[in-house]
Amino acid sequence: MRTMSVIVTVFLLIGSFVFASAPAHAAPKGVVILQYHHVGDDTPRVTSLTADELRAQLQHLEDNNFQVISMPDAVAAIKGKGELPDKAVVLTFDDGWRNVYEQGVPILREFNMPYTIFVNPALMEETPRLYMTWDQLREVAAEGATIANHSNSHDHMTWRRDGESESQWRQRMMNDIEGAQELLEKELGEQPRLFAYPYGEYNPALETILEDLGYIAFGQHSGPWGEHSPLTGVPRFPASGNYASVEGLRAKLTSLPLPVTEVANKNMILDPQETKPKLTATVDSTDDFYRSSMQCFIGGEVVKPEWDGKTFSVQASAAINIGRSRYNCTVPSISAGGRYYWYSQPWVRPNEQGRWPD
Repeated sequence: MRTMSVIVTVFLLIGSFVFASAPAHAAPKGVVILQYHHVGDDTPRVTSLTADELRAQLQHLEDNNFQVISMPDAVAAIKGKGELPDKAVVLTFDDGWRNVYEQGVPILREFNMPYTIFVNPALMEETPRLYMTWDQLREVAAEGATIANHSNSHDHMTWRRDGESESQWRQRMMNDIEGAQELLEKELGEQPRLFAYPYGEYNPALETILEDLGYIAFGQHSGPWGEHSPLTGVPRFPASGNYASVEGLRAKLTSLPLPVTEVANKNMILDPQETKPKLTATVDSTDDFYRSSMQCFIGGEVVKPEWDGKTFSVQASAAINIGRSRYNCTVPSISAGGRYYWYSQPWVRPNEQGRWPD
């Protein structure tokens, strides 16, 4: 993943120089959602950033006129019920780790920025020393934080148990999601119906459940949230580990939502035999970018997509690894100098037993 990050950064910096003289942008607005887990230096680096790194990121946002808004305000704006500021950013923390309260919340208070914490009530009960308490969540909620649903127990939600039918799996998922929401509302009062998929994993059947239950659901794939983003698959930029540096975030923070209106394969969970998935997507318009300038990044590989009118296709040349991966596609905006349209397609390749590592 580090190699892909370096390649993406190099291409974006080159493109920023080439298009720096473009006219003032009239590109569609979007919301950049940053996703965090741990705040500390004694937790797994891949899902962690230090307190100093968090402070540096927030200082960059403040110094460069980014507008950090609450998740409820972002939802309202995306639905056309409020004004979306330019360079809008939302901060989110998954799992509700105790170190977020101990090391992250004091910094967030310094900058007076709103944020969302997605929690798992069952895990809070099972291992209380690792997670924020209800009293701590009430405290930060009173200060303006949004507390939201991350499922009850953080399972791989698309996995079925041995002998479990489709209807049994569906009922178990509904119980898990709604059970977590009931506990949130019992402890904190009525809460918005916002849901973050554990591990960022979902499939069309799970999306339907969340839609039927009235939730907006968030993944862990890259890209800004725009008007065409499905409300059951909202992208977020991971901002920890290899992605924690301010330099690595610069292009992401100014990214624009690629107006993808249709995707041929909507299921990120692949068949075990499908080792080189093909992404085929249709955009609403190509007026603000040159199709020939689009680059897609697949691991350490840079691939030029094939276009047919407003539809592009891209495929890995080698088998992707078992587990989670994604294709990231970017293209410079013509009207917004130095800014890039960004779209990410997540994939999960299972093993022959239909499983994969955390």
